[in-house]
Amino acid sequence: MFSSILVLILYATVIGGQAPPIDTFDPAHDQCGTGFFSDFKIEKEGDVVMCLRWSSWPNTFAGAKKYCLIRGTRLGVFNTWDKMKILQRQNNVTFVGLDDLQTEGKFIWHNGEQLENPRSSGFFNLNEPSNSEGVEDCVVLQGRLLNDVPCTMSYLFVCELEL
Repeated sequence: MFSSILVLILYATVIGGQAPPIDTFDPAHDQCGTGFFSDFKIEKEGDVVMCLRWSSWPNTFAGAKKYCLIRGTRLGVFNTWDKMKILQRQNNVTFVGLDDLQTEGKFIWHNGEQLENPRSSGFFNLNEPSNSEGVEDCVVLQGRLLNDVPCTMSYLFVCELEL
């Protein structure tokens, strides 16, 4: 048990500079904003309610994804306009749970849903996604909308606890 916790702390420190809480997860009591998820908060827009944790340090897409996964969460999925309004409140360049790593041009949200017609969806900035130089497979909020960027760049990120 101790070695598992130590590995988790070291791993989280290497990928994100911060370790998640050491508390044992208790599904009966650990919910958004409490216990294991005390650093997450409820965000609302219209009928949409999300449980999010905004990073305070940048990371690569892989590092951000791993950090969220070890917390039992995923990179944030902002697949509706009300969810995009929540994302836009941050006003930072932020990795989200959308990429075309499996198939170029086929953008998949981290809940498994495909974003149809990305360029005409209204979610991306003008002339995006562009796959500039053939290396842009990960997605960030940039300005008010999304942009594809190299996954090896470091940006802030947002984890989502599914409600």
